[in-house]
Amino acid sequence: MLVNVTVDDQFGDPYTYSQITYTPTEAWSTALNCSHCPDPSVSSAKVRNQTWHESYFSSDSNSGAVRPDTPRYASIQFTGEWLALTAADGIRSNEDLALGNAVYVTCIIPPSINDVTNRMKFFVDGILVGSYPLMSTSSELAEWQYGVVVYQNTSMSLENHQLLIQSGEEGGPDAIILLDSIMYSTFRGLTNGSISANNSTPGPRRVPSAPIVGASVGGFVLILVCGLLFFVHRRRRRSFAVTIQSFHLFVEEAADSSYRQSLRTQTRMSIDSPESIRTAASHLNIDSLSTRSAKIDCRTQSILAWQQNTQQGNKSPDLAALDMSEELSSYYDNATTTESRRVRTPPPPSRRYIVTNK
Repeated sequence: MLVNVTVDDQFGDPYTYSQITYTPTEAWSTALNCSHCPDPSVSSAKVRNQTWHESYFSSDSNSGAVRPDTPRYASIQFTGEWLALTAADGIRSNEDLALGNAVYVTCIIPPSINDVTNRMKFFVDGILVGSYPLMSTSSELAEWQYGVVVYQNTSMSLENHQLLIQSGEEGGPDAIILLDSIMYSTFRGLTNGSISANNSTPGPRRVPSAPIVGASVGGFVLILVCGLLFFVHRRRRRSFAVTIQSFHLFVEEAADSSYRQSLRTQTRMSIDSPESIRTAASHLNIDSLSTRSAKIDCRTQSILAWQQNTQQGNKSPDLAALDMSEELSSYYDNATTTESRRVRTPPPPSRRYIVTNK
């Protein structure tokens, strides 16, 4: 589909993203910022997007022009079948265009000013192909002219081209140029109405690749940071849960240890009581107690037998009574012959024991 694409003097090509190059840069001004230009009273309402590029040339160093005696250039490179450079309001509809491999240059023409011309030259791929104004149409202008087609070319080949616009020449008369916008016709596979010559608003702007790359990298870094924070948060929660579980185990172990200690204390206290002794004695080994009792009984029986035999030995045999008459008489006789009459207790009879071991 054949469409018209407008290249604004400031915003550039909305589809190929090419920009118009202005040299020397410091000699060009935008909109109403040209303080050294004569009578800058342009009606911005009649200009596409209310923007234009203006430059004043003078070979006189005292004229106030920037870079005096230096020609001004505006150039653009384009690729495609049809290219047109136009003013915003210069071409009203597709019917006004000579469709084909065409180029159109449109400018704002100021009123006639003494000693200031509107002379321009046009080069395609370095070859001079036209100039403005044409000698046959040169006339004095009383008012500003908007959307004036200053150059057109409808026979360009289907290949890459460079268009160069020159205002002023070394040693020549003063000149002024006001470039509005650029438009070209081409097959782009675009939908109807996507681009039109009478569209007064700028076309869609190309988003620079650097911000897109930066936004992509920033989004990736943001996702990575969020994932890292989520991982750290989850790990902390898991560690906290393990700590709580360990604390619960510690509390349970402490409680169990305290319970066992209390149980041991109660056991000790119960063992010291008579009731506990009787209870403990009831759980002793019956066979062991029986053996010990048997041993004690044997010893007791042996001792009892010995005591019984000893008592029987003391009672027998029956001895005859001793004759103590002689001893007693001799004792008393001796006592009377002495001055001291002490009564002595006779010694007890000797006792005999018979011990028999069985």
